[in-house]
Order: sequence, then C-alpha cells, then structure tokens
Amino acid sequence: MMTVDIASELRYRRLFETAQDGILIVDPATRLIIDANPFLLKLLGFTLEEVIGRELFEIGLLADEAANQAAFRELQTNGYIRYENLPLKTKAGREVAVEFVSNLYKEGDLWIIQCNIRDISVRRRTEENLIDATHIQARRTVELESIVDQRTAELQLSNAQLETFVYTIAHDLRSPLRTMQGFAQLLVQDHAANLSPTGRDYADFINTAAQTMDRLLADLLDFSHISQQKIQLVPVALETVVKSALSGCETAIIESGAHIECTPPWPMVLGHSATLRQILVNLIANAVKFVAGKPPSVRIRAERRENDMVRIWVEDDGIGIPAEFQERIFQVFQRLHSTAYPGTGIGLAIVQKGVERMHGRAGVESAPGKGSNFWIELAPAPVAAPKPIRKNGTP
Repeated sequence: MMTVDIASELRYRRLFETAQDGILIVDPATRLIIDANPFLLKLLGFTLEEVIGRELFEIGLLADEAANQAAFRELQTNGYIRYENLPLKTKAGREVAVEFVSNLYKEGDLWIIQCNIRDISVRRRTEENLIDATHIQARRTVELESIVDQRTAELQLSNAQLETFVYTIAHDLRSPLRTMQGFAQLLVQDHAANLSPTGRDYADFINTAAQTMDRLLADLLDFSHISQQKIQLVPVALETVVKSALSGCETAIIESGAHIECTPPWPMVLGHSATLRQILVNLIANAVKFVAGKPPSVRIRAERRENDMVRIWVEDDGIGIPAEFQERIFQVFQRLHSTAYPGTGIGLAIVQKGVERMHGRAGVESAPGKGSNFWIELAPAPVAAPKPIRKNGTP
C-alpha cells in the first residue's frame, strides 16, 4: 500500500508537471536551479539540462549578478519576494513580462526556494490597449464637448439675433398700423356722408384688420420680451400672483359672466413674479374665452406633486381640445379656432416660453366638449432655515 508521503509527492509532481505557470526550485545555499517544470522550459526556450545548475540571472530572469544577489538577500531577510512586472529574456532574445513570486521554506530537513513565474504579457498588452483607448476616448470627449459648446454658442447667438429682429419688426410696424387705423376711423367719422355703404364697409374692414394686426404685434412683442428679458428666480408667493392675474383679467371675466373659484393652499414657488403673472393671465383669458353658449366656470388651484414640484392648474368647462392638437397649441401661431374665437395664436406660446425660462414644464389635459385643464409645474421655494433662539428667548 502506498504511504501518505509517497502519495503526496506524486500529487505534487503531477501538479508541478502540468501547471500552466512556470515553477523553479532553487537551492538556497548555492542559489543554483535544481528543477524546472515544462511550462517554464517552454517559455524560456531552454531544456531542463540547460537550466539545472545555473543561477536565475543566467537564464534571463534577473538583469545581472548584482540583481540576483540583491533578490536573494531580500528573500533570506523576509522569506518572500514578489515582482509585479519583471522583464524575462528568453533564450531566443524575446522579452516577456512576468509576475515573479519566490518563497523560502523548509521541507523536512531541507530548505528550498520555490519560484513561481506567470506570463502576464497578454494582460499587459490588454492594459496598455485599455489605457490607450481611454486616452483616445477622453480626447474625443473633449473635442466633442468643444464642438457642442461652439454650436450651442452659435445657436444662442442666432436665437438672440432672431428674437431681436422679431422685436424690432414688431415694434416698428405698430406705428404705421396705428396711423392706418386712425385714418380709417377719421374717414368713417368725418366723411361718412360722402361714402357709399360699401365704402364704409371697406373702411371698417381696414380698421378691424389694423386692430387685429396690432394685437398680433403686441403679442409678438410680449413673446420676444419674455424670451429675452433677464430673470432671476426667487421665492414667489403664489396667492399674490394669482390675485394679480385675476385683476388683470377683470374686464374679460365681467364681460363673460365667468365664475372663478380659487382653491387654497398656495405654496411658495421658485419663479419670476412678472413672468408667472403673465402666464396665468394668458391661461385665465383662454379659460373664459373658449366656451360655447354659457357663462364659463374656472377653477384655479395648486398641488404638491410626487416629484416634489408644485403644479398650478387652471381648469375650465369650455369646448376642449382634441388629443392630436394638445402639443401643437403651445407653438407660435397655432390656432384651432381661427374664426370662431378672437386671438393671435401666441398666448400659449408665451406660456410655454415663460415656464421654460423658470425651468418648469407646461401641459394640458383635455377632451372635446369636456373642458381643458391647463397646468404648469415649478420648483418649490426653498424653506428658510429657522433663526437661532437666544438665551433670553428672543430670536
């Protein structure tokens, strides 16, 4: 029966012969190699007879005899050495990157040194390729960011020029339009006796068209102003802005006989008071305008959403909006009822632009004949930290 020691020796020998890492056995007294496994011999290009009795530096593992002596001194002191990236030179002169680990230990009555050599050339090439790829990606990212910044600046400049152009055109056109409107009125008032009914109708058409164009230009100026003005977002009392917007719509509310319901609470929001007032004026004006054959009923309220935003609702019982038009109506000059209801098609574009300037969102929930629920979302105003209380109890 095989003894335990013999079985252990056979198992070790089998592992030694089949290992996929190089293994060397060295005599610590002489520093000479006494054994090497097949994997290492293949890596070095030597035969077993060519490495037995030689020192490590002689088979290309260490640079020279001085490096060999330094390694053995460290091994004798610590019992262990490790080189993460050691250049190994094969018999054919090819350089291979290896990981070198050496241990000094006692087996029975003998001290031996076992050196494990792992070829890390593939790993090193992979790491170098990864580093190169990372550098290339970083360089391309910088280049792309530069291009994006340049294109963004060009787009901002183009938008600013376009908005300035729109403002200039709208502003300069209002003066001749008012002149046209004034002379049309004077023509009817002062020379009505000399005009035929058809002539008076023509003068009225000119006057009406001039008024419509003036409203359109006024809305364009509002849109340009809300796009270009510098705004600073600050805490805004929503209740105050709602009251101011209702005051601005007072004439339309009275003329339409509208019932307005304002439902608290009114949280503080982060916004721009004048811009928010203009948005609410436009939404309320639409709510009391787009009704059919009855006094409008409008409800204004606010709520805190799950995303922590504050949503402000302006809800009406008017004619409603088909689903396919609900996104389009926020664009400039998009009107669904060009003749039945007065307007320029810019009011909701002003709403959208104003909300964007305050870093919010706008939308609508509606169905034909069932009213429209317009909403805007703004960030809540940050809560001020409480003032410290002094020892006497006063703030």
